[in-house]
Amino acid sequence: MPGSSSSHTAGPYQIARTCRGFIGELPAQVIYRFNPGSSLAVTYREQGSDLALAMGMLGLPLTDPRFKQAFELAAQLGTEIKFETKSFPEACHPNSILITARRRDGSVFTAVADSTGGGGLLFRYLNGWPVKLTGDAYYLAVEGKDSSAAAKLAPFGKVDVQSRDGTDFCLLSSPRPVSDKLLAELKQSASVLCAEPVFYPVRGERLFASGAEMVTYAEKHGLSLGEAALAYEAALLGMPREELDAEMDRRLKVMEDAVALGLSDQCPTMFLLKPTAKKIMDAEKAGKLALGGAGTRAAIRSMAAMQVNSGQGIVCAAPTGGSAGVVPGVVTTLLEDLKMPRETVRRALWAAGILGWVLATRATFAAEVCGCQVEIGAAGAMAAAAVVEAAGGSARQAADAGAIAFQNSMGLVCDLVQSTVELPCHTRNASFASQAFICADLILGGYENPVPLDETVDAVWSSGCMMTAELRCTSLGGIAVAPSALAMKRLR
Repeated sequence: MPGSSSSHTAGPYQIARTCRGFIGELPAQVIYRFNPGSSLAVTYREQGSDLALAMGMLGLPLTDPRFKQAFELAAQLGTEIKFETKSFPEACHPNSILITARRRDGSVFTAVADSTGGGGLLFRYLNGWPVKLTGDAYYLAVEGKDSSAAAKLAPFGKVDVQSRDGTDFCLLSSPRPVSDKLLAELKQSASVLCAEPVFYPVRGERLFASGAEMVTYAEKHGLSLGEAALAYEAALLGMPREELDAEMDRRLKVMEDAVALGLSDQCPTMFLLKPTAKKIMDAEKAGKLALGGAGTRAAIRSMAAMQVNSGQGIVCAAPTGGSAGVVPGVVTTLLEDLKMPRETVRRALWAAGILGWVLATRATFAAEVCGCQVEIGAAGAMAAAAVVEAAGGSARQAADAGAIAFQNSMGLVCDLVQSTVELPCHTRNASFASQAFICADLILGGYENPVPLDETVDAVWSSGCMMTAELRCTSLGGIAVAPSALAMKRLR
């Protein structure tokens, strides 16, 4: 994704892209509405939500180099894109969006969706009908008086049927698309909406459903955490492990490229901060730092990736845009300083991913909901698990390393200065990259973690829900309201 936020850049893009599918064409006009006081309402310009929503509606890739020209492209194609901050009753999340699109023939499409964190989404309404769509299936909605639609769609997957005022609404969620013949038949008697998945469609079943079950599965089958993660994903998505491993390697390459760009003289311009990662790395190489070493270099590389994120360059959100430096800083250090084989580092990324999956299933990746502990804190936990995996530790040790890293970030607030993912995000990413190695070493050295991963994540969720809105990605509290932070001049 291009920086700077998975909740506010990648998530909105996926929402708009899904809407474009349902609309069936490039609309004449689309209006995106945010609830006053919500995180999106405060940050949508600074964090590229507006550009991402435009790109998704245009049907262009999120990583298209024309990202920053999205509005010019829309105007050239005859589409008016508007944004408004106004209350709507369906808003129930800091990243709720009401989408209203007018097609060329005058018909109107509406939807309400939430950007749930880490690029995830949840559609809650389509044309006024309540739904629950998460982007990992083929969707087909039939609205009209065709009572036979449900029976026709049943062989393809899960079908939900609603009725109101003599009109039926039939919604199919399927791991595969319906045939063109059936689609044409349905369109003869009803209004039909279709959208392709924006994530890999789920075709299989979970091998485990919690952190405890994850560790038990790995121990039962004699697997490391990374190996168990790859087995889980292959079973869930029904994909060959070789194909999944190749996709993970692509993500690793994105991380490497981001770090390299951030350490170069071509680092993109940020909003508030000047790039300093290269300067610090040069000082480390010259022996001018107090400590230096691999842990410090991991921190520096983490800052380099975050500089690219803040410059709206391409990064791998792991798990989010605001925490896109930690894991890259760690894995590139495993490759470059510790000379780990690429296969080992790739498997470490699988361990990081499945550690993050525990948080995703039990809580959230959205700082708008639970503060920075579920973004940079989560990245630190994931990176700690990755280090244990790379060092040859067990699945239980990797899970424990992740747990204590989470415990160290408990209650961490999200206090973006001037609504940009720069201060204090950059130094936090750096410090958690270094902490990942520390937490891994503590566990590998014999520390016994008394509070397991699942319970730790539950505590993270609970503490996050206790935070006031001012400390959850609204730039209304913490360091964000310090006089010096407010006085910083923007560089672009």
